[in-house]
Amino acid sequence: MDRSTPSRSEYMRGARFSRIVIVQSLPPGDSPTGRHLRDAIEATAEALCDIRVEFIDTQSASDFWTALDGVRESAERDADYPVLHLECHGISDGTGLSLADGTPIPWLRLSSPLAKLNQATRCNLFVTLAACHGAKLMEVLDTQARSPCWGLLGPSGEVSPIDLKGSYSTFFLELLRTSNADAALSSLQESPERRARYFLFTAEDMFREVFRLYRATCSTTVQMTEKVEQFERILGKHGIPDGAGSWIRPELYSAERKILERFYERFFFVDHFPENRLRFPDAYSALAP
Repeated sequence: MDRSTPSRSEYMRGARFSRIVIVQSLPPGDSPTGRHLRDAIEATAEALCDIRVEFIDTQSASDFWTALDGVRESAERDADYPVLHLECHGISDGTGLSLADGTPIPWLRLSSPLAKLNQATRCNLFVTLAACHGAKLMEVLDTQARSPCWGLLGPSGEVSPIDLKGSYSTFFLELLRTSNADAALSSLQESPERRARYFLFTAEDMFREVFRLYRATCSTTVQMTEKVEQFERILGKHGIPDGAGSWIRPELYSAERKILERFYERFFFVDHFPENRLRFPDAYSALAP
């Protein structure tokens, strides 16, 4: 196998993390599943990996944002790589999170602070969501976005507290033993308590999905042909004969490639960390017309 183009399993095998931060925001009376998760994995994290498991209980939107800011600030200060676990309810229509005080947090609102935290980790942030419909976070990303994380795990639909506690405890215990996100996901899938379907997206998965939507809506063959014909009509009005615009199509693709290169560099923080250009070869190869 060509080691310069790692498979998905190789990509997820080297999960980098130096602490686990659990941010819980659940209404009073709900099962404190975030606290239960901390209790289930803390001893193993200390014994096997000598890493901290931090638990932050937030009761308001202000507390929640302060907690995320604190994780980012410590990541910037200490140059560490936290796993961020968010323990909240998902909004029933799948548009975001609902905090302990009932404040709705749309996915678009969440993606920006996550991207800042991901930048602080040099695009190594692993986020796990204990909230219904977490997969929909991908739907708010576009060609102006930065990657909100290196990896994203969560349920794709509704999920029970018993499922969350058992499935995520199994996941984190395996992750602590192996540092392999794929192996940990396999353990989660085999958890006796699991009933929901869980997804695991990488940053490259997110990039390819955004890129696929761009190609399907803004850069189809028909659209490129229309642009070429439009330029040829403009040239014709200025007395340039038919056929002289044969260079237009390659020029358009060349200009588009430069735009997409900037998208790639922004999404993976290459503009801040040049070494990231070589970390995501599958995503970069997708830029070819």
